Amino acid sequence: MKCVITCCFILLHVGVFYPRANAQSGNPPPCNEVKQVKIDNSETKRQILTEFISSCLRNKYWTNDKGIVLLREYKNEAGKQCWLLLPSIDDGYKDNPPERFATFQGDIILVFDANSNGIQKASTGNREALNQCLEQITGDRVYIRPPKRSRWTDVVMPFTNRKMTNGPRRISAGNGGSLIIIFNDDGSYQALIPV
Repeated sequence: MKCVITCCFILLHVGVFYPRANAQSGNPPPCNEVKQVKIDNSETKRQILTEFISSCLRNKYWTNDKGIVLLREYKNEAGKQCWLLLPSIDDGYKDNPPERFATFQGDIILVFDANSNGIQKASTGNREALNQCLEQITGDRVYIRPPKRSRWTDVVMPFTNRKMTNGPRRISAGNGGSLIIIFNDDGSYQALIPV
């Protein structure tokens, strides 16, 4: 009987004085510098995010188990709420880190503020602290960009007979999987592919 009372006391003590396990209440973010927000607060937004993430996988914008979504939130000139969704596989967000993030079905979405044209606004927070926090949040979902280096070349420029100092760089154009969503007041939306 004494053992039963002791066990009940221990269970009562554990249940009252210790918080619920993370599995029951959700895992908190690993840091507090970047605020977690909820963006999938309607069926329409959940559908948009599901389709966008599926297109990132299907079109191989995300590769080798790498990929996050960059979301720029803004109101256009007509005052309508808009999203500019961009796939990313590297840590380019560190140049101007966001102060908010969201999760959607296990994927990470970094949420940026943008002007009425969808151009990202400058971050106002402590860049180093934001980036340290974002590194913990994104984990190994992105590649770390290598430092910029020059390219060796043995090409001599015609007519001037001078040696080029750097090899050629190739930049391809295209939207890279970006998508603009314009939300209407009636709950519908319009999807546009940026040029």
